[in-house]
Amino acid sequence: MPCWMSCVSPSATMPWTGFMNPSAVFAILALLTACGQTSPPCSDKGPVTSAPSAGCLVWGPRGALLVRGWSSGWALPGGSVADTESARCGAEREIFEETGMTATAGDLVKVFDNGFHLYWCDVSASAQPKIHRPLEVREVAWWQPEAVSAQAWRYPDQGAMIRDLVTARRLPATH
Repeated sequence: MPCWMSCVSPSATMPWTGFMNPSAVFAILALLTACGQTSPPCSDKGPVTSAPSAGCLVWGPRGALLVRGWSSGWALPGGSVADTESARCGAEREIFEETGMTATAGDLVKVFDNGFHLYWCDVSASAQPKIHRPLEVREVAWWQPEAVSAQAWRYPDQGAMIRDLVTARRLPATH
C-alpha cells in the first residue's frame, strides 16, 4: 500500500460538510510531510559546499536509479538544497525523500549550468525503492538507460549523458 493511502483515514474521505474535518487536515499534513519519514543523518562531515540543487547518479548491476514525476519523464533523483546543508547532504536527502533509499554521496560527477551538483551515490545492494513523496514522485525504478526511449526522459539527452558518464567511469585510468 502506498504511504499516502496508509495515512488517510476513512473519515477524511467523507463529503465536505461546510467545516474543516480534522481527519482530512491531518491526512493532508501527513502527505505533505511524507508520513513522518525523516531522512537519515548526512554522511558529509566536510566543509559546506553550497549549491541551489543536487542529486545522485546511482549505478550498479540493476542499472541507474531513476524517478518519474506526475508531469514529467524519467530523471535522476535530486532537487533543491536547503541553505543550511551542503550539496552532498542535499543529494542524500533528496534521494531518500524521492526513493526511500539511504545513499552516500561520493565524488562530484558534474556541475550543470543551472548550478545542479550531480554526485556518484551508493546505496545498499539489497535496498528497495519506496516512494515517500507520492504527490511529487509517481514511480521509482532501476533502468538500463538504453531501455528508456529518448522521449521518456525529463531532460533532453539525459539517457546519453548517463551512458557517457557510466562508460567513462568504467574505463581504466591512463597516465
